[in-house]
Amino acid sequence: MNMNRQHYILAALLTMIVSSCSKGEIDFSYTPADPRCGQTISFSNTSTKGDSDSKWEWVFGDGATSTLKSPSKIYRKAGTYMVTLTLDKKKFQRVAKEVVVFDSVPSFTCSADTIGTFQDVTFKALTYNPNNLKLEYEWVMPASAEIISGDLTTETLQVYFTEPIDSVEISLITTLGGEETTKTQKFHISRTPAHSLIMATDGGQLLRHRIYTRAIAEPDTITPEGIDLTAVKQMLVDENTLYIFNAAAGEKGAIYAYDMESGKVETVIRNAASVSECAFVCGTLNGDNMYFADEGNKHVFRIPIDTRNQTFTDGNAQLFAAGTSLTGFESGDCTGVGVFADLIYIGATNGIYRFVESDINSGVAPKTGVLGSSTVSAIRIDSVAGKIYSVEEGRLMIRNIDGTFPVELVKEDVVPSTLNICNTGNSVVFCSNDSVWSIPLVQSRNNTTTAEKKHLVEASATALAIDYIKR
Repeated sequence: MNMNRQHYILAALLTMIVSSCSKGEIDFSYTPADPRCGQTISFSNTSTKGDSDSKWEWVFGDGATSTLKSPSKIYRKAGTYMVTLTLDKKKFQRVAKEVVVFDSVPSFTCSADTIGTFQDVTFKALTYNPNNLKLEYEWVMPASAEIISGDLTTETLQVYFTEPIDSVEISLITTLGGEETTKTQKFHISRTPAHSLIMATDGGQLLRHRIYTRAIAEPDTITPEGIDLTAVKQMLVDENTLYIFNAAAGEKGAIYAYDMESGKVETVIRNAASVSECAFVCGTLNGDNMYFADEGNKHVFRIPIDTRNQTFTDGNAQLFAAGTSLTGFESGDCTGVGVFADLIYIGATNGIYRFVESDINSGVAPKTGVLGSSTVSAIRIDSVAGKIYSVEEGRLMIRNIDGTFPVELVKEDVVPSTLNICNTGNSVVFCSNDSVWSIPLVQSRNNTTTAEKKHLVEASATALAIDYIKR
C-alpha cells in the first residue's frame, strides 16, 4: 500500500472519529431536586453537543424563556412545568423534562384550564416532604364528582363532573407529620355540548338527556311556550327544528315546529272545531315534504315542510293515501308512514303496505304489494341502508326495503310510538319495560347482528327523538 493511500485512510478515520464525537447529546440537570415556589432553581446545561458559537434556548413552561447556557429561574406558583432546552433552534436538537415545583405549604394542581361536564379531569397533590414524614390526603369534592381512578385519599385523583356549576370549591386536606393544612381552590364547571335524547313523557313534559361517552346526563326540561304536550305521539328532528306531533282531540291536535336554538314555536298545521279532526299520530320527513297519518280515518297527507299556521282541511293538506281506496288497508288503522326513493310505506294494524305514488286513490290494491300481515304498530325507514324497522305485536323487527329477511331484534314490550332512527348516531332508539334503549343500525344483507341493546335511561316515554347537533 503506498503512502498516499495510507494517509487518505488515516484522514478518513480521523474525520469519522471527530464527527462521532461531535454528535453528542442535549441534556440538562437542575438543583434543588424538589424545588419550591419562590426558590431559585439553577439549571445546568450538561450537553455534550455544541460549541462556543452555539445558541441555546430555554422554555420554562410558564411563558418565560432564556438564551443563557445555564440560567436560573424562580417559579411563583406550584405546579408541573415542562422545561425545554433547544440547540440552534432545531427541533431535532432538543430535550424536555418535567419539573415539579412544590408550594411552601401543601397544594394541588388541576389538569384542565377549563372544566366541562363529563370530561376527565386529574387533580394532583403537591407536598414538599424532604424528611419523609407520614403523609395523608383527604379530597373534598362536590356531590356531582364521579371518581374514575384513585380515591379521596390518594395523591392523584381523576374524576368527571355530572352537573355545570358556576363556582364550586374543591379542597385538599393534607396531614404531614401530624400537622393538618387545607388548600381550597374555586372552579367553574361549564356544560359540555353533546348529542341529546329528547323524550316526551306521559305527564306532558319534554326532557333533554345529553349523551356522553361516560354517561347520560340528568334531564333538562324543554318548555316550548303555547304547546299542549299531553298527547305527543311522535317527534322528528330536522337540523335545528323539532317537529312535535300532538294527537290530542279538537283544536289541541296539531303539529308544531320548535326551534331548538331560539326557542321559537310555530304551528305547522292544526285542527279546527268546525271540520273533521285529524289525529296527528305519526309521520316522516322526506326532502321538502312532510307526510303525516290520520289514524282514525286511515289517511296519509303530504304538505311542504315549510308550511306554517295552517288549519287542517282536505284543501290545504294533499290527500296522499286514502285507506278506503286501498283494498285491504281499509280494515286496518294507520300506524306509521315512511318514504324510500319513490316508494311509500304505510304501517297498519294488518300489515305494511308498499306502493308508488301512482297507486294512490287508484281503487285497487297497491301494485307493489303488502309486506307481512301481522299487527304493525309502528314503522321507521333507514333510508341510508334501505331497511324497515317496525314494531309488530310488541317485538322490534327489521327487514330489507323489499321485505326480505325479516328478523326479530327485540322480543317484547317495545312501545310503538317511541321507535325512532338516528342515522348520524348509527342507532335505533325505543322504550321497553319503562326504560329507553338503543341498538346499532343493522347493515348486513340478511339482517343478522350480534349487537345487544344498550340501556340509556330509566324512563317511560310516549315519543323519542335524537338531536344529532351538539348543544
